[in-house]
Amino acid sequence: MEPAPLLHGLTADPKALGALKRMAQNDEQGALRAAAQQFEVLLLEITMKSMRATVPGESLLDNEGSRLFTGLLDQEFARGISAQGGLGLADLLVKQLSQLQGRVSQDQEQAADSSLKAGESSR
Repeated sequence: MEPAPLLHGLTADPKALGALKRMAQNDEQGALRAAAQQFEVLLLEITMKSMRATVPGESLLDNEGSRLFTGLLDQEFARGISAQGGLGLADLLVKQLSQLQGRVSQDQEQAADSSLKAGESSR
């Protein structure tokens, strides 16, 4: 149930986005979970980057290379946190969007039924 291969590249990567779209055609619920997990990873990355920006970095070891390494390390931390259950945001998103998706499909069925009934009564 865990879409680990999709988490190696976020949907900002065109290949990962294409893989997510293909997955959605075959397994909507799995694609929804993958997108929710990717959103959680992205939110964690942004949070960690913002937290790190508040720390003064003026030292001998502060250079472009160390900032790059720190950014990559933060990405891995965010992925690791998400893989271990994360903040629970992905689960909440899946639950909420699944309910919304259920309502939309019910509304579409009701609209189709009412248009069918309207077509029969006009005859």
